[in-house]
Amino acid sequence: MQWFLVKKSQSAHIPSHRGFAAIVFLPNFVSLLIFINYRKFFIKLNRSSLFFNITVAAPLRLLRIFLVAGCLLSLQSCFTGVEGTKKISLSRDDKKALEPSPEEVFFRPVEGVPLSDWQPGRLFVASDNKALLIFDQEGINRSPDDAAMGGHILKFVGMETRLAPDGSENTVLIFDDNGTLYRHNTGKNPQVALSQVTSDQVPMLIDLQMVESANRLLAGKRLWTRSALWYDDNGERVAGRKYVPVTVEEAQPGNLVFPVKLRIADDNGLKAWIYMNFGNSGIESRSFANLFSLSDIKSKYPAIDNDVWNLICRGKVREGMTKLECKLALGNPTEVSAGHDYSQTLDLWHYTDGAVLWFEDGLLTRFRQ
Repeated sequence: MQWFLVKKSQSAHIPSHRGFAAIVFLPNFVSLLIFINYRKFFIKLNRSSLFFNITVAAPLRLLRIFLVAGCLLSLQSCFTGVEGTKKISLSRDDKKALEPSPEEVFFRPVEGVPLSDWQPGRLFVASDNKALLIFDQEGINRSPDDAAMGGHILKFVGMETRLAPDGSENTVLIFDDNGTLYRHNTGKNPQVALSQVTSDQVPMLIDLQMVESANRLLAGKRLWTRSALWYDDNGERVAGRKYVPVTVEEAQPGNLVFPVKLRIADDNGLKAWIYMNFGNSGIESRSFANLFSLSDIKSKYPAIDNDVWNLICRGKVREGMTKLECKLALGNPTEVSAGHDYSQTLDLWHYTDGAVLWFEDGLLTRFRQ
């Protein structure tokens, strides 16, 4: 309500400035018309009279100049309301939120390379048999499953331009698959393609140099997980935990959805794979910054006891947990209903997997998980 009143009061002062401008401008404009007509009247009486030029014409010219200047000044007094708007500045917390996290800074060396910096011989791996579909189909007489391109190492040979039906030029990338040449049309003109086509954005192809860069950066590194989505060698889910220390053993090419996977080992000897994107931004759902922390996450929550923390690491909740502890365990809810009765506040949280949490005065009293 306060915001609405502030916005309303700011917009309400705008007509007062316009009204003031109208009060000043209209009389001046009317006076100008009167004097102009009055001057024409005198000119008709005696156009060549020296007395008229000295006593009437010259003063009228000066008066018209002053009136026009007054009209212009009146127009300048017409404010839009923007001039009175207070300057909005970011708080310290807002500025901190916009800064890159330590994890984003750490993983920054692993990024896509623009086409302008590609050298012949750059290697890519086809993430799936469907990768055959991104290439020109002329001369290809096999289906993607018959060609079985998934897992093949493709070598970048070079690029060429191709004339499009509308007369523009498109950049075509040429790859060599064990002696067979494939062409991928980027749909971009050469100037745009050189800067906008990067090695991590070629559909269904994984840049092996980026995977090697991730391996050099992470192999042997001790990290703390943020995700419990761990997989075995067959791609099946295992009982993973989040917020626990792990050691990265190696990085390898991933799959069609997530181009890189990391083999990790926890302190209990469990080994598993975590799939992730190359994207370095926290906006990416499976970016490095969203999957790992460079420091112990538990140290940020010293008030949480070990029993509750162990539940959080396994993605479990129990009665008596706070809202913060439940968020750490299950993440942010997709739907929240809040209310109160005569003696307490009530909250109901819903999750996409069907979990439902009931809170009374900020503590979990019932749940369905």
